[in-house]
Amino acid sequence: MPGEPINEAAVRQTVERLGFDWHYRHNTESTNADVLRHQQQYQREVVAVSEAQSAGRGRRGRQWLSPFARNIYCTIGITREIPASNQGLLSIVTGLALCKALQHSADAKVGLKWPNDLLFDGRKLGGILIESRPLGEASFYFAIGFGLNVFMSDAELAEIPQPAASLVQAARAGVDRTRVLMASIEMVIRSIREFDHSAVQELVAEFAQFDALHGHPIEVIAGDSRVRGINRGITPAGQLKLETEQGMEIHSAAEISLRAVTE
Repeated sequence: MPGEPINEAAVRQTVERLGFDWHYRHNTESTNADVLRHQQQYQREVVAVSEAQSAGRGRRGRQWLSPFARNIYCTIGITREIPASNQGLLSIVTGLALCKALQHSADAKVGLKWPNDLLFDGRKLGGILIESRPLGEASFYFAIGFGLNVFMSDAELAEIPQPAASLVQAARAGVDRTRVLMASIEMVIRSIREFDHSAVQELVAEFAQFDALHGHPIEVIAGDSRVRGINRGITPAGQLKLETEQGMEIHSAAEISLRAVTE
């Protein structure tokens, strides 16, 4: 129910079964920050969850609205050896995992907007924020954070400065926040552990099936620059392919944001 904390014991059991430490708070500044501090102190993989965040961030430092015990705020701290050339795909892997978890746990059909947004009916339902710390020659510790709107009221959604949706609007089954969280944690961990550079083409093809803006006109925004074109999916490195009148352009997620063109 909205406003009720998750079933911590159930989620903790899932997390520990997967071999991760458990870090749970009613309030925190940021679950990403919690995970990175945990790694610095203990050098262990961990899942951090909070019922509310006072300094939760989205991409490019945007603040994430986080009322108590209404949504999901989670970060998974995981170690992997992934070449720098493939790290741009981690948000794709995570987004696909979350789409599958929401389908399984709430019968919700959710799409993706490159590079790291989950959409329902063209509105933002969730977001992904990934940070990394090098551990060795090819090994990194990744803080894979995701926030999901679950029980947001219409009034709360209206406060968000972009079209937003809540899982209860997308779900075709009853929504249990604990069940959704456990499914999301398990699917993301499994997907990140199984990610292999030899299967990149399959990942690119799978992303196209969930890409809410694939083949649609979009506008790419980089500072004061705006370029319009057709979204043609992603490259094997996870970059955006934009077909313009001048030809195909390739854009990195670190440089830009994008929006659908409706006129």
